[in-house]
Amino acid sequence: MFSCDFSKICHLIILISGLLLFPNSVSIAQTTADTSSLATQPQHISLQPYRIRIDIAYAPESRLSQENRQQIQQQLKQIIDRSIGEKWILTDTKIKKSSPLNSLGIYENNWLPLASGKGLQRLNSEDILKRYPNHPFDKLFLISIEQDGIGYLISGREFDSYSRQLSPLSTRKTFAKPFLSEIILESLRDLFSAVVTIDSVNGNQVIVSEQASQYPPPDPSMGTLQKNFYFIPFFRYLNRDREVKSIQFIPWTYLVLEEINRKYATCLISSGLRGVLNGSRRRVETFAIRVKTKYPETKLSLIPRGTSFQTSAGIKVQISPLDPQQVRQRQREAKKQKELKKSPPPESQDYITGEFLTNRSGTITLQADSQHPLIWLYVRSGKALVANVPYIPGINREINIQIPDDRIRLSVEGELAVLNGELIEAVASLSMKMSRIRKWAKNSDWKKVDAGIGELESGISPKQIFDDKLNVIQVSAVEAAQAQNNRSAQSRIASLCRETSGRIERFLDPTGIIDLKTEINDLKQLQKKDPNRRKSK
Repeated sequence: MFSCDFSKICHLIILISGLLLFPNSVSIAQTTADTSSLATQPQHISLQPYRIRIDIAYAPESRLSQENRQQIQQQLKQIIDRSIGEKWILTDTKIKKSSPLNSLGIYENNWLPLASGKGLQRLNSEDILKRYPNHPFDKLFLISIEQDGIGYLISGREFDSYSRQLSPLSTRKTFAKPFLSEIILESLRDLFSAVVTIDSVNGNQVIVSEQASQYPPPDPSMGTLQKNFYFIPFFRYLNRDREVKSIQFIPWTYLVLEEINRKYATCLISSGLRGVLNGSRRRVETFAIRVKTKYPETKLSLIPRGTSFQTSAGIKVQISPLDPQQVRQRQREAKKQKELKKSPPPESQDYITGEFLTNRSGTITLQADSQHPLIWLYVRSGKALVANVPYIPGINREINIQIPDDRIRLSVEGELAVLNGELIEAVASLSMKMSRIRKWAKNSDWKKVDAGIGELESGISPKQIFDDKLNVIQVSAVEAAQAQNNRSAQSRIASLCRETSGRIERFLDPTGIIDLKTEINDLKQLQKKDPNRRKSK
C-alpha cells in the first residue's frame, strides 16, 4: 500500500518540476495543435481556384495531324495561363495520378463515340459520372472539332462538378486553322458558369461567395462577375461521410447580383416560392450556379397538377417585369387615388408588357430578351390567378409549369351562372305577383288579395329553395377538390358561393312578404275608416 502511494507521489513531483522548469511548454503544445488544426481546415471558397480539365475530340475528317493536335493543346494552355491566370488550375500536385482520368489539364478525347457536336449532344450527366467516378475537377469542358465545309466547327459543353449538370451545346465556326486555340478559348468563356456559395440569407437578400474570386483574371471578360448576373440556387444533400447523396435545384427561384467586392457579393432573391432559402439544414450545402440565355426562345407548357393527359388550352399568360409585391403596391396606390378623387379610375394594367393564350396543347412561345432577361409570368384561368413565377426565357428549350386543376372551379362557375339565371327569374316572378296583389288591394278586391297572399305563403320559401341548390353545388365541388387535395380550388369555390349566397339573401329576403302583408293590412284599416275613399278615387 505504501509503495503504491509513494510511486504516485513521485510521479506528481516530477510533473510539478516540469511545469516549474518549462512554464511555457503547455502553451507551446497548445499552439502547435491549433496550428496543425488550422492547416487541415479547408480554405474559403474564394481562395479555391477552379480545377479544370479539358477533353478535346478531333473528328477523323478534320484533317488535323497528331502534331497539329499537340500544338492546339499547347497553345490553348498558354492562352489560358495568360488570360485567366490563377483563377483556373490545369495541374494539381495533390491529386494522385494513378490514372489519366484522375488528372487535370488538356487531353485528347478518345472515348467519345462520335467526335462531333451531335456526339456531345447525346451525352448526359450519368455518362460523365460513369466515365469519371472520382471527378477530381470542378469544371470539365468537352470540346469537339469537326470539318465544316472549308472551315471548322467547334462545339462544346461544360460539366459542373458541384451541380453535376451538363450545359447546353455551344458552337462556333472558323476558317483559319492557326486560330483554333483562340476559338476554343472563346467557347470556354461562353460555356463557363461561375459557382457561388450562399453564406447568409436576410429577407430577400443573400450574401454569396464566388469560387476563386480572390484571383482576378488578367482578362476581365474571363469569368468575372458583374451586376445583374443571374444564378439558380441548388441544395447538395450529404450523407454522414460528407459524400453527395442527391442534388436538388430550387424551381422558379433566381438570385440577381446587385453588389460585389473581392470576397463577397449581395444578391436579391426573385422567387415564386416562399422562404425557400431560409432556415438551417443539417448536412446540406447551398450553392448557386450562373445561368445565361442559350436559345432564342423557350416553349412553355402548362400542365394541370396531378394529371398527365389533360392540357390547359385557352389559359391566359401575362408577362410583366414587376413581381407580385410591386404589383400589389401599384394597386394600393391606385385605390388611394380612387378614394381621393371619389371617382372610379379606368382599369389599367400598365405593368403587363405581353399577353398570350395557350393553344390546344396548352403551350406558348416566349422570346428571349438580352436587355431584360428576367420576367414574371402571371397565369390566369378566367379572372382567377392560378400561378405567378419568375423565369428567364432562353435558358431552356422547353419547360413546364404545373398549375392547379381548375376544372372544378370552372364547373362551379357554370352551375352558379345557371343558378343566378334562375334567381333572376324567381325575383322577377315574385315582384310581379306582389305588384298584382298591391293592385288588387287598391281596387279593394280583397278575395284576390287573400288568395294571392295565401299562394305566396303556402309554397316553399324561394330563399330556402335556392339555399338548398347552392348547398348541393358547394358541397359536391368541395368534396371533389378535397379528393384532389386542391386547397386553392376550395378557397375559390367558397368565395364564389359566398357571393351567390349574398345575392340570394338580398333579393329573396322573406321580410319582403311580411312588409307586403303589413301594407295590405294598413290599406284595409284605411278603407274601414273611410269607406267612400275608393268611390272618390
